[in-house]
Amino acid sequence: MQKIKFDTLDTLINLERELLDPAVRESPQRLAQLLDEDFYEISANGLMFNKSHVLARLPREKVPQFYNQDFQGQMLAENLAQITYHAAYRRNAYSNLNYSVRMSIWRHRASGWQLLFHQGTPCPEFKLKYE
Repeated sequence: MQKIKFDTLDTLINLERELLDPAVRESPQRLAQLLDEDFYEISANGLMFNKSHVLARLPREKVPQFYNQDFQGQMLAENLAQITYHAAYRRNAYSNLNYSVRMSIWRHRASGWQLLFHQGTPCPEFKLKYE
């Protein structure tokens, strides 16, 4: 595996954060552009979702408050990149933070980068860096 180029990592971090933007999460059209046709996700509770599940669910879901940091990346193949990061989120201002390690695999196609796979695994609490 080769090290990911800084500009590619920066692009993927921005796309990953775009998926957390309320306007994007409410837009089936933009989500469809960002998610690969073969996309699937394994949630923190072990459920699996594909692209059609996400397009049906996400636009109706209340957007949680997210924090993400400590991004790292590597190229898995010429057109596949993996990024990992720490995330904390809460459903509302009154709920406790949930901490996880996140991993995404992005595939580059003619139309650009699309999210192929995502998983969040619960982890111990970590110190948040408010950047």
